[in-house]
Amino acid sequence: MEIRQVATLISGGASGLGEATARRLAPLGAKITLLDRDIARARIVAEEIGGIAVACDVTDEKSIIEALSAAQQAHGIAKICINCAGIVQAKRMIGETAHHR
Repeated sequence: MEIRQVATLISGGASGLGEATARRLAPLGAKITLLDRDIARARIVAEEIGGIAVACDVTDEKSIIEALSAAQQAHGIAKICINCAGIVQAKRMIGETAHHR
């Protein structure tokens, strides 16, 4: 797939897997928009890779709509969307009565 000049959204792009993905795609010519709640860190990464940063909380529909609008205005309709943001709820994955082998 040719990604040069392709609008690309990366949620959770300010750190971790999202940041690493952005740093991998930017040199290939993708037009990167980093979506993240940590806008200060997202701006630093965006400046380093030649992308843009947009504040976004993926748990808030209004925030997502506003972020997508800003990204589209800057880079056009996104053809690549990578989700590295999310919420993890701590809870038991296996019940106490599970059989161990």
